[in-house]
Amino acid sequence: MEIGNKIQELRKKNGLSQEQLAEKIGVARQTISKWELGETYPDLEQSKKLSSIFKVSLDELTNNDIRDVLVEKVINTEKTTKKSFDLIKLLALIIVGFTLLFFGLVIIHIVSKNLEDRGREIDETIHCKLYGEEHSYNIVYYELTGKPFASGGDPYFYDILDLGKYEDAHQIFNIINDYVKKNGGTCEMIYDHDLNDTVDFYVKEGTLTKSSATFILENKYDYHIGYGESFWIEKYDSKTHDFQALKNTTDNNCAFNMIGYNLTKDSKVELKQDWSCMYNELDKGLYRIVKNVSFNSDTPITEDSVYYIWAEFEIEE
Repeated sequence: MEIGNKIQELRKKNGLSQEQLAEKIGVARQTISKWELGETYPDLEQSKKLSSIFKVSLDELTNNDIRDVLVEKVINTEKTTKKSFDLIKLLALIIVGFTLLFFGLVIIHIVSKNLEDRGREIDETIHCKLYGEEHSYNIVYYELTGKPFASGGDPYFYDILDLGKYEDAHQIFNIINDYVKKNGGTCEMIYDHDLNDTVDFYVKEGTLTKSSATFILENKYDYHIGYGESFWIEKYDSKTHDFQALKNTTDNNCAFNMIGYNLTKDSKVELKQDWSCMYNELDKGLYRIVKNVSFNSDTPITEDSVYYIWAEFEIEE
């Protein structure tokens, strides 16, 4: 059993939601989802916390099924060859070897996802408040090298901090953040046109069916965000390890029960959606419903930027 499936099994066995487990470990809910999907893996400290929460050994969490198979093979080999082995020492060596192999494969898996040595293109924006004004600076850079290949936004930071001379995106963001903090301001990061770290969007408990659900949407930003009526649904594909948009099976269009709305900080709204008008009933699987969002006139991002939020849900039967 892969570690992602093991985490999901133990989480459900202990009656924990992804949000509850994430809170206990100190990570975002999306991190738990990615673990369970096999997109990323917990590090050693996170694995220890999982073992403590689920009351299982670290070995059982990561490698128990592999170990059982190896024990059986060693015993059968011993009977066939009639050689005398110190079984305990051999098993210990095998477990240690496969543990090292497991973490090695994790690293290889992560690295192999990158199409080239410099890695994916990462799009991040730092948004700061200083002296009663708001300033933003955006950088698109290569994941593995940190080297920027595009940047822009408010020229304020670029001019006063001479940002053009730096060749590492993380260094640039740190320089901006340090400067703003020293002068009594604050900064926050916006990542990859993805607001899910700061906007809660999730299924209301007890409302999910194959054809509909009620969603909770809560804004944690300190500026207004507008949400339109449009949406689409994507299904997780285990072959591509990614979500793929579903085809409209009815040639109809439908929207949330609220056509348009504007949320201020710490406000939330319930959105009811019957998606059968577009997709009929959904089969068993992992899905997410995706919405695009926009900012008001105080937007920290250029108006032609598109941002998305999504809520994951699973149809089990």
